[in-house]
Amino acid sequence: MPLTEKSEIMKSVLRTLISISSRKTDLPYTVMTIEDLMKHLETQYKFLKHVRINNNFYKEDTGDFITVMSEINTVPPIQLGRAIYSIIDSMNRSLGDNAGHFFIKEIRNKLSDDHLNIIKEMGVDLGLMQLESDISRLHEEIRKRKKES
Repeated sequence: MPLTEKSEIMKSVLRTLISISSRKTDLPYTVMTIEDLMKHLETQYKFLKHVRINNNFYKEDTGDFITVMSEINTVPPIQLGRAIYSIIDSMNRSLGDNAGHFFIKEIRNKLSDDHLNIIKEMGVDLGLMQLESDISRLHEEIRKRKKES
């Protein structure tokens, strides 16, 4: 079995995020949100400059609007994992409590087992991220209840 390129993993994760998020909002908003997020994270993860999101989704011939250049393949796995974690976490938080609740679970269900294992080796444990998200949501709920009483 050939090794999966990191560029393929990144593209798969972004495609999955766009697919799930666009069902909760709409495609243009989702693409612009991810594009803005990537630009913001590029200050922390310089290698994200090799990822392009084409927001020209109104053209019929656009096809795939995610481009991940091969330079991503030279990034150490742990660094790429941190960037992927940041992207998923930021998108999850941007969706809010209602839409974001099952977001990570949907990512886990949509990515292939191979890709899930690879990102886990990169330090992105989606099961743990879901648990962290649930705990954070519950903590906020408890805080609100205490404030009300």
